[in-house]
Amino acid sequence: MRNFTALLYYLFALLGCDIGATTIVHRASADGIDIIDSEVRVTDRIAKFECLASRSGQCHYTLFHDDCAVAGTAATAKNPVGDAQPCASQPFERFAMAAGSDKEVIGLEPGFKLCVSAEDQAMNADCKSAARQR
Repeated sequence: MRNFTALLYYLFALLGCDIGATTIVHRASADGIDIIDSEVRVTDRIAKFECLASRSGQCHYTLFHDDCAVAGTAATAKNPVGDAQPCASQPFERFAMAAGSDKEVIGLEPGFKLCVSAEDQAMNADCKSAARQR
């Protein structure tokens, strides 16, 4: 069923129908050199991840449910000491891609939180390294 839905979206795109999408761009550079350059285009239940450039040669993505990001922020505000935040520290997906490649993920629920980094490190929902917050 997911592939059928994707096929319909592609057919609509070929016919010039714009279904609506959100584009998320992460770009950081230092001294004119890209540290990370990533673009994610999200339509209804389909996300296309593009790793355009990365200092390490790979883009490392971490995905959280949006309600986890809100819960993590609220928990941090209530408890700035940094005690356990079970929802905020649990991504539902992590993957890496080589610079210059792209990947489509079909079936993503709307409203997810995205973190991307040039380094392979565990992230919390606030997109900060989990190791730094201990």
